[in-house]
Amino acid sequence: MIMVSVIIPLYNTEKYILETINSVVIQTYTDWELIVIDDGSTDSSASIVKDLMKSNDKIQYFYQENLGVSVARNNGLSKAKGNFIALLDADDVWEPENLTRKMVVLEKEASISWVYSNMYNADEFANIIEEAPKGKDTEILDSILLWKEEVIPGPCSNVIFDRKCYDDGVYFDATLSTAADQDFTIQLAANYNGFHIDNPLWRYRILEGSMSKNISVMERDHILVFKKAAKNGYFKNVLFKQQCFSNLYWILAGSWWKDGNNKVKGLYFIILALLVNPFSFTRFFKLDKK
Repeated sequence: MIMVSVIIPLYNTEKYILETINSVVIQTYTDWELIVIDDGSTDSSASIVKDLMKSNDKIQYFYQENLGVSVARNNGLSKAKGNFIALLDADDVWEPENLTRKMVVLEKEASISWVYSNMYNADEFANIIEEAPKGKDTEILDSILLWKEEVIPGPCSNVIFDRKCYDDGVYFDATLSTAADQDFTIQLAANYNGFHIDNPLWRYRILEGSMSKNISVMERDHILVFKKAAKNGYFKNVLFKQQCFSNLYWILAGSWWKDGNNKVKGLYFIILALLVNPFSFTRFFKLDKK
């Protein structure tokens, strides 16, 4: 087997980390190392990981001051010794065949540098609620930038990639939080061939108080990601770029209009969306009028 380095950023997830790590331990693919980067936890998370280390020398624990999840993931990447690298969040759970199914693709297809699957939505106790919207197989980069549908479900518990991607300079942008995973997958899709497995191979735990609920941070992050993509020349032409930015602004408009209950901010992004792409006006009627 080829070794896979599994990276888990850890921050105050004492309720879930045991089950998350155990989902790695029971993988049918057995050649792995697990690197846990503790981003300044103040609960008992560290003690749980250290207890597991006593009976499994594949598990490694490292502590850093609270610098954010992107720094923690990059720290883990720098310590990885495997030929391939797998990402896993500290509150999600892999199905036992997750690594095996993905590594079969990576080992057999030399042209493929990264792979991802579908996922299940799960409750707080990791019980399956339903299969989440499926990922997309074709035009991966363009689909991420268009942001009209699910492309790579929950990438930071899903993606496995060849370490050459990291060696070539693909890493997490430490200035981002909620959109760091989007930026990371844009880097992968722009530079390497990816492969989608059309089966759910892990469980995304839906929790209250998710970082993604912070609309102000979401706004800042995703605008930065799209501007970064434009700077790197990832939009295939001007019209496509306008369409993508308009879609982004409509998403932000809807988030402020409905979830944030801030019609002023919502209207601001509606105006931006229409200025960039006037033909998108029909999306206004999809906004909640309450």
